[in-house]
Amino acid sequence: MRKRINKLPATLTNLLLALVLSHVATLPARAQEPSPGQIEEWNKLTPEQKEILRKRNQAFKALTPEQQREVQDNLEHFRSMNREERRLVLENYSAFQRLSPRERNLLHKNFQRWNQLPPERRAQMRENYQRFLQMTPDQRGRFLENYRRWKAMSPDQRALQRQRGINAPPRKQRPPVRRAPPKKRPDPR
Repeated sequence: MRKRINKLPATLTNLLLALVLSHVATLPARAQEPSPGQIEEWNKLTPEQKEILRKRNQAFKALTPEQQREVQDNLEHFRSMNREERRLVLENYSAFQRLSPRERNLLHKNFQRWNQLPPERRAQMRENYQRFLQMTPDQRGRFLENYRRWKAMSPDQRALQRQRGINAPPRKQRPPVRRAPPKKRPDPR
């Protein structure tokens, strides 16, 4: 994927709006007359589909010129994607549509938090996530258990752990391993 795809969270709303507006590629480039192909596509639509597109076109016209340009840029970017990239974006769009308003609001807040992070922190978080994906199911289970314990700690307890130089949740105390005494070897004499 091109580099700009990393900007997706910052412009998710505009991209989603662009996708909706491009239902049958009827979004004009810059207030131009529809092409014969667009008219033909329009005539194939049901009255309900036409009404949906009229409402979406009104929503688009209500945007500021800067927002309209951003929507159009995102739409052009979407059209330049390969088939697999488009499939992923459309899957994410479908998943977004199934979210409750509360979940959408939470997602929006998380995107805002993500965009406020410094690039180095985002890179570290991506790296950590990739490491998590490479863990075995057993390792993931232990990691998540440690994470739950870490979250259950008070801020003072976490600070104490950090002062001790431990940046991760403490592990469960395991009993010491008893080693068998070394075997005596016969004397080679």
